[in-house]
Amino acid sequence: MRSTLGLLLIFGLQLSLLVSVDCNDFSSFLSANASLAVVVDHDYMTMHGQNIMAHFEKILSDIIRENLRNGGINVRYFTWNSVRLKKDFLAAITVTDCENTWNFYKNTQETSVLLIAITDSDCPRLPLNRAIMIPLVEHGDEFPQIILDAKVQQILKWKTAVVFVDQTILDENSVLVKSIVHESTTNHIAPISLILYKVNDSLHGQQKRTALRQALGQFAMPKHEQKHQQFLVISKFHEDIIEIAETLNMFHVSNQWMFFVLEELRRDFDASTVTINLDEGANIAFALNETYPDCQDTLNCTISEVSMALVTSISKMISEEQSIYGEISDEEWESIRFTKQEKQDELLEYMKDYLKLNSKCASCARWRIDTAITWGKTQESRQFRTAPTRDAKNRNFDFINIGYWSPLLGFVVQELTFPHIEHHFRNITMDILTVHNPPWQILTKNSLGHIVESKGIVMEIVRELSRALNFTYQLHEAKSWEDEYAISQSKNESEMELLGSMTYRIPSRVTELAQGNQYFLAAVAATIYDPEKRFFNFTQPISVQKYTFITRQPDEVSRIYLFTAPFTQETWGCLVGIIILTAPLLYGINRLAPLEELRIRGLSTIKSCFWYVLGALLQQGGMYLPKADSGRLIVGFWWIVVIVLVTTYCGNLVAFLTFPKYQPGIDYLTQLAHHKHISQYGLRNGTFFEKYTKTTTRKDFKRFMEKAIIYNNAESERIDAVKSGQRINIDWRINLQLIVQQHFEQDKECHFALGKEDFVDEQIGLVVPLNSAYLHLINLHIDRMFRMGFIERWHQMNLPNSDKCNGKSVLRQITNHKVNMNDMQGCFLVLIFGFIVAVLVASIEFWYYRYHLHHQKRKQSVFVN
Repeated sequence: MRSTLGLLLIFGLQLSLLVSVDCNDFSSFLSANASLAVVVDHDYMTMHGQNIMAHFEKILSDIIRENLRNGGINVRYFTWNSVRLKKDFLAAITVTDCENTWNFYKNTQETSVLLIAITDSDCPRLPLNRAIMIPLVEHGDEFPQIILDAKVQQILKWKTAVVFVDQTILDENSVLVKSIVHESTTNHIAPISLILYKVNDSLHGQQKRTALRQALGQFAMPKHEQKHQQFLVISKFHEDIIEIAETLNMFHVSNQWMFFVLEELRRDFDASTVTINLDEGANIAFALNETYPDCQDTLNCTISEVSMALVTSISKMISEEQSIYGEISDEEWESIRFTKQEKQDELLEYMKDYLKLNSKCASCARWRIDTAITWGKTQESRQFRTAPTRDAKNRNFDFINIGYWSPLLGFVVQELTFPHIEHHFRNITMDILTVHNPPWQILTKNSLGHIVESKGIVMEIVRELSRALNFTYQLHEAKSWEDEYAISQSKNESEMELLGSMTYRIPSRVTELAQGNQYFLAAVAATIYDPEKRFFNFTQPISVQKYTFITRQPDEVSRIYLFTAPFTQETWGCLVGIIILTAPLLYGINRLAPLEELRIRGLSTIKSCFWYVLGALLQQGGMYLPKADSGRLIVGFWWIVVIVLVTTYCGNLVAFLTFPKYQPGIDYLTQLAHHKHISQYGLRNGTFFEKYTKTTTRKDFKRFMEKAIIYNNAESERIDAVKSGQRINIDWRINLQLIVQQHFEQDKECHFALGKEDFVDEQIGLVVPLNSAYLHLINLHIDRMFRMGFIERWHQMNLPNSDKCNGKSVLRQITNHKVNMNDMQGCFLVLIFGFIVAVLVASIEFWYYRYHLHHQKRKQSVFVN
């Protein structure tokens, strides 16, 4: 069994080796030379007045002879660009124009040939993972190529752009605008909507500044409306543009600014000095010209560098293959050796590394890219720094070198141009101020007083902000208003806390620290009121709380008269009337029957007719039925009336028995004047409602405040007086729901009712420093949380649910209602009433017949005598 399993494993291994060998049909450098194609477009060279084919052959052959120590390279030369290469070629070097370069690249994709292209300037760069393209950019004409590379390599991921460019530069680079708006589905280059402003660089002094201010003023937005805009500035007036744009509040977290500093050899350029007046939060980058003016860039030099990079890379790969091949067997080598695609990928990386380190002429033009790291700089080191002076550097900005651009490799960067746009705060730690105020902020501390857990609506919002904006945070607790207030209260009073929370009174310590701009934000639920008069800002509302009032629940209407409830007094009166009318009518019809045999003896008296009609109404039936047609019609229609009356009565009786009826209560604050039994009005201390009534025109609010008693603790709240119906209190609806819910859990009964009217919408937001650069950003993400339903969910989780005394719960109780003694007392009272009436009638009958019998005996005795 074991030998059979071993044979199967060996057979499977051999099969896998055979499959891998069959799949990798490209020869190794150890068994065959690398094949290289050199394509020099004769027409293109003739148009440029050059003939470099002979030079190319000599340069390449000398480099191969001197630098290729192992293996060999087979080179074939072509002078027409429409040649189609076979799969045997590993790479190709081309010298032709932009259009033919792209056509040649598309053709080589079918045969998988690595392309090294030397071509015109202003040409969209070939895919960086499949080719090397070297545009021949002349000194001073690199802007169109830079813009094209920025779009191809997604250095600037813009859909719209406002471009400020000097008129002189625009005249010297006629295709600059074309490069900016260039689009291509092949290269996945999205179009850019362009707003171009030509800067008249002949202006000086005040005229120049006036013109720039007019141009920038068209794109300035109010501080509370931060629209996303992208600005590209290619102007020698970049310092003036920065200064003017700063006065127009155009440097904020939503805008992106890219400046090209035109002075050559600006290695001493200090961006933090140029941006001295800018606040943190700006997205700004500088492209600095590092081109050496004495650099000599020729086509032969470029060919020499590219050839050297190719040959040394192939030589390095051959050496690596030899070192590996000597350590393993032939079968193992065939299974692990590189495929053609893998060889090309490694060759491409080796060539790029070589050119980055050793290129001298093919990258004469060179621009360094510096970008600002600004977001959260005052928080990153937790050292709260003061504003810089005029002659100092901007301490809120750290400029980092993210890479460079050269014609040889395009942009070589290790960081995003605007890192804050995608990475926001880059995972720095923010200091956040908070206080304990359930259910908004619920803090749990250890024995040392350190916060170990935080919950509540505001804390959930802060957690989501930290995730969305990519920062961590550390909570710092400030003294709450309750702690400040408790200092002046006795111990007993401070222990009698009120249920619910409030947000109108912000602790003084919070406002003090928020004014000092020492914290990223204050995670404190605060009522938004008079924000223009505050020394701090509010975010957009995270909640809107409404006020209402709490009263005694109206008493249920007594059901002792339940059996009279289905009909109104008019209906009962009509019913009695038709009974009184129907009985004589039935008697008269029976009495006036023309034939003796048509007269019914049981209906021969009015009393018997009355009991017949009443018995039919009470579903007792009747022993007699008129024989005359007229009498039958009376009885038939009476039974139709009986069916309607009984059915209607029974249906309404079930409804009245199931659904209780309550006495009129107070649903709206305007109804207070009609309830004289309410003698006390209560209002929680420190509410926004108290401040609101000073400016309102509602008379019922003012009447309430004239009689209101402001309470601070549970004893002054006088809930027992509310329960007895003597008092009414006003507070947030959620706070009053807590009271109702607590008493329901204690008593298992609903003693309170909340008003149907909601008034005075109190908006609640978070607190941020007055000069915070991130207010608009925070508001944007709070709005997203609203639209995604997060904040509504957190409200449901943390705020009190609707208590068991609300309408839905009452309906649920009605559905499961069991008939009790209160419901049936009227029924038993009717029965008792019937018994009493029957006894009275029996007594009358007994007295009557006894009197009648005695009277008859006296008559007989008198007659006998």
